[in-house]
Amino acid sequence: MEFKIQFPDGRQVDFHKLVEFLYGITDSEMNILHLLLSTDEKLSVEDISERLKIAKTSISKPVNILLSKGLIMRDKTEGEGKRRPKYLYYTDKNAVYNKIINDLEAIAKIFCEKYKSHVESVVAK
Repeated sequence: MEFKIQFPDGRQVDFHKLVEFLYGITDSEMNILHLLLSTDEKLSVEDISERLKIAKTSISKPVNILLSKGLIMRDKTEGEGKRRPKYLYYTDKNAVYNKIINDLEAIAKIFCEKYKSHVESVVAK
């Protein structure tokens, strides 16, 4: 499902592209975030790989970037026997929603302050 945001002049931008720009994430990172937001399950790298039809090796970097930006979370599960632990990735939909809203509101506030200061400096000349 496509969700577009319309600007006052009629131009539209896809919501996913706006989030990509807001957090500096790539299409592949957005695809992983969207997948995790679309499910109530905690997913392993194998699950993500299978559902998005991408190589397991191409998932590590994007999930680490999403983790560092606070957009996803992970739980560590113990591996069987001497196997390495396994990570399960997930999102808290409300937390992600609130993060996006709060970040957009903070940007709007900064923009308003900077723009007001700019206009006042131009008028004062």
